[in-house]
Amino acid sequence: MLVPILLSATLLAMPQGRGHDKPGKGGKGGPPGHAKHEGGGPPGLAKKGGLPPGLAKKFGPRLPERPYIAVDPRYQDRAYFLIDGRWVLRKGLTVGVQAELRDVLRMPMAPPPVPLPRVGVDLHVVLFN
Repeated sequence: MLVPILLSATLLAMPQGRGHDKPGKGGKGGPPGHAKHEGGGPPGLAKKGGLPPGLAKKFGPRLPERPYIAVDPRYQDRAYFLIDGRWVLRKGLTVGVQAELRDVLRMPMAPPPVPLPRVGVDLHVVLFN
């Protein structure tokens, strides 16, 4: 009768695991197996309200300080990117980037800093902060 009580008390007094706040493998905080990086979330995921990663890659190796994108609502596979003061058309966008463009169309419009290309329709211009 005394043995089960002692066993229960011993199990309750033992630590129950590492928890997510304590340093994991390599001294990094967070759950084991998750690398911690500067953005605060998993690598490759865009920050909430920021420029999605697929669209960011379309600007080239250097992201402008004020990234503008102009979307032609007639097409899902293309968009204009303001690079070095010029609107550059990127066609043949992947399905993942097309999904990001659909989200851009839901965002509020911003006035473009330079004249837009004339394509016969009003382009939806967005500025990412």
